[in-house]
Amino acid sequence: MFETNDVGRLDESPFFPPQPGAHRWAYVAMTASHEWFFVTYEVVQDDAVHAQQLLIPGASYFLSLASRSSSDEVIREVQLVSPPWLNQSANWKMEPLRRLHIVGRRFCYELRNNGFYPSELAGQSSKVMWQYEG
Repeated sequence: MFETNDVGRLDESPFFPPQPGAHRWAYVAMTASHEWFFVTYEVVQDDAVHAQQLLIPGASYFLSLASRSSSDEVIREVQLVSPPWLNQSANWKMEPLRRLHIVGRRFCYELRNNGFYPSELAGQSSKVMWQYEG
């Protein structure tokens, strides 16, 4: 989950006011070392396309957003942000996602570079919960 702190809250700008009910933050913190998603989401409103980048803290939240997709709301791009324990490297990685699977009760991630996390579940019978359409 992401966390914010009042110290990181930005003052409202008269030139770029946020939407009603929204606040701007200089930073957010991650409260746990788990994967999350960087999503480019487009909304069509009054014949104009408005793109946003969303930071989504987990697969269930991402799937909830994906279930809302329609001709007026589209997920354009999904990057999986994975911690070292998941991607088996020394660093966090941000990589384009091809499919989100479920194996038993675990979410699994098939990347567009053909990688698969967690690697020990690659090749096992799974259900595709979301697929990149680009």
